[in-house]
Amino acid sequence: MKKFFLIFLFSIFKISNVMAVLDHDQIIIKAGQFLNSKNQNLVLKINNKIKIPSCYGEIEIKNKYDNFKTLEIICLGELPWKYNLRTNISKNFDKKKKKNKIKKKRIGVFVSMKRLKRGHILNSEDLKLKYFSQIGSNNTYTSIESLVGRKLKVPLKEEQIIRERHLVKNWLIKEGQKVKIEHKRGNLLILVDGVALKSGMQGDYLEVKNQNSGKIVKGWIKNNKKITIFR
Repeated sequence: MKKFFLIFLFSIFKISNVMAVLDHDQIIIKAGQFLNSKNQNLVLKINNKIKIPSCYGEIEIKNKYDNFKTLEIICLGELPWKYNLRTNISKNFDKKKKKNKIKKKRIGVFVSMKRLKRGHILNSEDLKLKYFSQIGSNNTYTSIESLVGRKLKVPLKEEQIIRERHLVKNWLIKEGQKVKIEHKRGNLLILVDGVALKSGMQGDYLEVKNQNSGKIVKGWIKNNKKITIFR
């Protein structure tokens, strides 16, 4: 028994002299360097209660599940072992990715290329698409077709965001205009003549006078000639 113990001590002494010994702290440093080599934004954070055994020899580190949640540490040498080191790197990394995505998300709206006077009729050369992280209210324009041919209600500065309030109303139906009132009852579609009592734009809820009965009804503007009682 004594002889066996001496042989064991000799073996340990021989291994420790021939091979480098990496303790817990040195292995953690190497794990941090591994992460940093993959991405400079990654910082290793682990539970302080974790204790990694010493390694008599070199170690190999692998990203076990391709998400940096677990690092596989492999001790190479005469007394090899493997250790799965849990980290919270992937969570932090995902948060950084989400933050970057949020930062990159920008809204494209049309602005004026130059100073424009009140009453000016917009054309494509007056407009350009510009991206903003914030635009305030949503009454802006993302389609150039919605702006070309519209008249300015107010003057605009250079690169000013064009909003609905800057433009003269583009009435689809004007006050006093004759229209068709569409009323659907089951499978029956009734069309009667009417007169618009106010001006309105596409989708507006408008009052119309039935020319036959004189009754005032309300409906939605369907197109430039028709009001529908049901949407």
